[in-house]
This record gives sequence, structure tokens and C-alpha cells, in this order.
Amino acid sequence: MTTDWNVLQACIEAAQGKPRCVIKIVVFDDTDYSYAQTAAARHPTLPVYLQVGNPAPLIAANRAMADEPDVADLMHRLRWLAGKVIADHWFAATVLPQLHVLAWGNKRGV
Repeated sequence: MTTDWNVLQACIEAAQGKPRCVIKIVVFDDTDYSYAQTAAARHPTLPVYLQVGNPAPLIAANRAMADEPDVADLMHRLRWLAGKVIADHWFAATVLPQLHVLAWGNKRGV
């Protein structure tokens, strides 16, 4: 996915003076992590929240999404992301799990 930085900037400018504006990025891998660093550097005054991505497994037979997430994998990914942030001394970033996935699994529309 390609970011149109001008459109993002316009959205951020439109949000000024409104309820709190933050950057939240879901991180699946090193590429996403690098992207998050770039986005944060472009907007150093905005708080940054990083969440681990949920690679929801598909049930092979009907290609439907499994109802329950792989919590062990999600926790492994959370530790990986936190470790990267700590190793980079990126203490301004807040690392969080996707709480909706932990609470409701892979259900849509909740």
C-alpha cells in the first residue's frame, strides 16, 4: 500500500483543534515497522501507537476466517514489536495489542 503523504498531512491539519489526533499503525513485519518510523518522523508532534497485526488464519476447507485468533502467536508478535521499539530506544511509541481481537477474536462487525 502506498501512502499519499499530502493527503495524510491534509487530514492531520483538518483534525487540529479537534479531539486528540494520533498516529496508529498496525505492524505485521519489519517493513511495517520501518513505515511506522517514517510516518512518526514526518509528524513528530503526534503521539504514535503501534499495534501488532493479526494474520487471521483461514480455514482451508471453505476459506473462511477462523473464529478464534492464535493468541500465542499474537503474544509472540507483541513481544517482538516491543523488543524492536526498546532496542531502537523509541520510547515515544506506545505498543499495544489489538484488544478487540483478544476480546472478540476474528469476528467481523464487533
